[in-house]
Amino acid sequence: MQTKHLKSKIISEDNSDFLDRLVHQLDKVKHIAESGFWLSTDEIGVLLNLESIFIDTLDLEVNSQTKSYSFFWRNFECVLVDRQLKKGFWEIRNRKQVLQNTNNHQSPENHLSIQDPKPSTINETITLKIPTDAEIIPSPYALIEDFLSPTQLKELLHYSINKQPEFIPTSNSANDPNYRRSFFLSNFPEFSELMIGLIRKIAPQIITHLDIKKFTIGQIESQMTAHNHGNFYKVHNDNGSPDSATRVLTYVYYYHRQPKSFTGGELVIYDSKIENGYSVSAKSHKVIQPTNNTIVFFPSQCMHEVLPVSCPTEYFADSRFTINGWVRHV
Repeated sequence: MQTKHLKSKIISEDNSDFLDRLVHQLDKVKHIAESGFWLSTDEIGVLLNLESIFIDTLDLEVNSQTKSYSFFWRNFECVLVDRQLKKGFWEIRNRKQVLQNTNNHQSPENHLSIQDPKPSTINETITLKIPTDAEIIPSPYALIEDFLSPTQLKELLHYSINKQPEFIPTSNSANDPNYRRSFFLSNFPEFSELMIGLIRKIAPQIITHLDIKKFTIGQIESQMTAHNHGNFYKVHNDNGSPDSATRVLTYVYYYHRQPKSFTGGELVIYDSKIENGYSVSAKSHKVIQPTNNTIVFFPSQCMHEVLPVSCPTEYFADSRFTINGWVRHV
């Protein structure tokens, strides 16, 4: 089953009746879940107060004839159970939030995981890394799988491959070709607007999960990159220069052809430590695989790198594609 994890909108209100309205809404959703009633896409949009961009995503899933699809809203799962006259009908089911403790690099670390429990898989996960060591400061990251719908993913990949003539080599402030090698596209409004809209919607919740001090979200940047054979990006952070100093949150969305024709290209996020009064990268780190249709978020000050990519065909279409960018404060 294809599953989408939807966080409810963060609503900031001073009205004292907000809590009463929220409880009333949850009671209605619970009643419908217990009764087994089916709701159309429009009806479930009204009930859950979904944003129009997400309702459009649901309509795409209905029209794509995907065998099964579901998404999460708070502690409920909304499952596509039928299609009638081009309309989708959804059943609401109760679900549980799962709290897991796992190990990383043979050292204890707490993982807060909100996910859809599936047989033999862990999917749709937002993960919070909680520091447990006073000397080494773990770098937090949030991971969400199946970020775009199958239709959106297919269209994005087709679009990216067709845009090959417009990709140009990346550079860095030192113009050192041994520091970074890849290709990028800065103008792709057909998908940059979609991605920026989704990032703006969920950024406040990601910021909370990563325990980043709240800030007023300003510009959200977006670029498309392609890493092919021998491409890489050595250790760096994303807000270490005057023109990038307002970047707070970095995101990287991964996608590629199936089956995957490259290896490598992992994202390595380094923990930090204090030396002589300065924050520097530690030896400990996390390795994020460039999994298809997955997005990762982490603080922009974290030191990180992209490991070399091996793509034997050297075909552009077989590249490790990303849409990556940064959330700035005002």
